[in-house]
Amino acid sequence: MKGFLYALVIFLGIAAALFISGVWIELFIKFLFIPTENPVNILVLGLDKDISGTRRTDVILVASIDLDKKTILISSIPRDLIIDGKKINAYYQSEGLENFKKRIEDLTGIEIKRYFIVDYDIFKFLGDELGPIEVFVDRPMHYKDVAQNLEINFSPGYYKMNGKELLAYLRFRKTAEGDIGRLDKQRVIIEKLAQKALQKNIFSLTALYKEIRERTEFNIEIGEIVYMFSKIKNGFKLDSVTFPFNIGTDGNLYIDEAKLDKYKESLQLGEKKTQETYRYYVINNTSKRNLTTLSVIEKLFKDKGYSPNKIFYDGVDVDFKNDTVLILRKNEGLRIYIEEMIGKVFKDKKFDIIFVDDRIDYISKYLSVIGELTKSGRQVLFPIDFIVILKNDSTILTDK
Repeated sequence: MKGFLYALVIFLGIAAALFISGVWIELFIKFLFIPTENPVNILVLGLDKDISGTRRTDVILVASIDLDKKTILISSIPRDLIIDGKKINAYYQSEGLENFKKRIEDLTGIEIKRYFIVDYDIFKFLGDELGPIEVFVDRPMHYKDVAQNLEINFSPGYYKMNGKELLAYLRFRKTAEGDIGRLDKQRVIIEKLAQKALQKNIFSLTALYKEIRERTEFNIEIGEIVYMFSKIKNGFKLDSVTFPFNIGTDGNLYIDEAKLDKYKESLQLGEKKTQETYRYYVINNTSKRNLTTLSVIEKLFKDKGYSPNKIFYDGVDVDFKNDTVLILRKNEGLRIYIEEMIGKVFKDKKFDIIFVDDRIDYISKYLSVIGELTKSGRQVLFPIDFIVILKNDSTILTDK
């Protein structure tokens, strides 16, 4: 997941900060290092616990880093994807790293020379060393696995998490989307860990780097680390390409062959060619809470080519002063998508567009909305990207 990618970026930054100062970096690159290929394709693997001798890849991620454009294009391959009759994450142990890497190359269409392998326990270590980390839990998280000694028990709200709690939070995947639902919460956590790491002094960073190095396996030389970090240290653009898959009648994940060529083209060109899909709900909190209004709202969205996952026509008992969009994750593309959608569906109507995690006053509103929906038995699937709340009657009035 993206969290493991950010773990890699943190590692690059810490290593570069320790080995090369700003004065020496240009000389080091010029005289002691032959620049790596561009783009740099890295296979990032997150390993789960060793249970009864089984060591499987819990996360399979491909990162293509374009050092000239300062872009990182990533693609997460579902660990449960069926390949030749078995789940792909089983091949890492049975075939070894090199053969597993070849399978990923065949799926993605790109040559992969670098790898970065990390165990989930690294997040427990980082959480203890850099925590507590403030986390906003946006959904109920309850799960227990005796074999893995894993117990997750979070209700929606704010938490200050150290290692054990942070690891449990990051490992939760019991949502409708399974592994896919963990992408952005891992990204947010790693960003917060990175911010904490930057506050450490050189001696603390040295110890931190040593521990991270012992808990990871990779084939990237220190010169390459410094060079790559020098290229992206002042900011980089991150984008993702969704691996094309279908859910079979047996519930398993299979390659969507019809979309595979376009997917490979995206990775080879280093440009996103497929539109990301979002999960969002619409809540009718106007005074007109009936089935007729539901039809009107459905038509407003459908006429402009949009399809909410569900429209709750009977509203919730939560006070909103204006038409509002609650965003559940920071993502530049997501906000652009929302602004374009609102502009098309509700022409000339003004909405408050709020990123929930930035606004304490709206966190309680969001939690109340989720509480209202779930306690009344209305179906809500997580993760949620955003929620549209319609408050003003004039918003749903169609032009004559």
